Amino acid sequence: MTETDSRLLEASLPPVAQIQLNLDTLSGKQTIAYRAAGDEAAPPIVLLHGIGSNSAGYRAQLAALATRHRVIAWDAPGYGQSSPFAIATPGAADYAEAVMAMMTALGISRATVVGSSWGSVIAATFAAQYAYATRALVLSAPNVARAHLPLSDRAAAREVLMRSGAAQSPEARAAVVDALLAPNATPQVRALVSTLRDAVTPTGWEHAVDMLFSAYTPVVVASVEAPISIVIGDDDHIAPGNDHARPIHEAARNSTLHVLDGIGHMPKLEAPGRFNAIVLAAAAVGDT
Repeated sequence: MTETDSRLLEASLPPVAQIQLNLDTLSGKQTIAYRAAGDEAAPPIVLLHGIGSNSAGYRAQLAALATRHRVIAWDAPGYGQSSPFAIATPGAADYAEAVMAMMTALGISRATVVGSSWGSVIAATFAAQYAYATRALVLSAPNVARAHLPLSDRAAAREVLMRSGAAQSPEARAAVVDALLAPNATPQVRALVSTLRDAVTPTGWEHAVDMLFSAYTPVVVASVEAPISIVIGDDDHIAPGNDHARPIHEAARNSTLHVLDGIGHMPKLEAPGRFNAIVLAAAAVGDT
């Protein structure tokens, strides 16, 4: 990790803001919480976090990308202060609709969309449903999701995912961090990753797990018109590239695969400088 990377990871987070959406699928106040940075007139980048994370996981992107772009990192429905879904088993399309509603409420008509892990499923679904609103797509440590599983296997797979989201002891949380990161990850990165689950609510987790059974990402990306950049670490044991990123890459119409040496499941935090350069290049291609 470079000195610049370390400084990005020490950057102060923008405050959490809220916006109300007129979206019947959301419960309560129909609130989406988010963090924003950069000039509102600049080309927008929308950041979608993973299943055990939140907007704070994009600390290094909010700090660096905002010099050229308007950067929005949401807390997905049921995460942090965002309203959960009012429907029992939301699908990927429901999350994509919430992204579109948030963008519309913020006055964003078209954006480069970045999705990490579970968020990559939402990002891909968004790009497939809202081609006119997608400038470019970046999928980080992407996941194929679970809709391809036989019905007979889904209950067991869901149970495993639900157990992994249960309240974590310090020892169990440390094990999660070990699984997410490459062995050479710095203490600074480990400390940041250990806090990311703090914004996950039980309802948000359950809905997120159920969403995974509503999509199969290789099928989704086959219809995406925007250019796709796929970013993976060669030491990712959560979503190994051969099982996840490569099938997505091969199914996509127009994708570029970036493999980062010595990086695990969190490229945005383990190698923020390299990750940000890929996002900036993707946004520039999307502008042409």
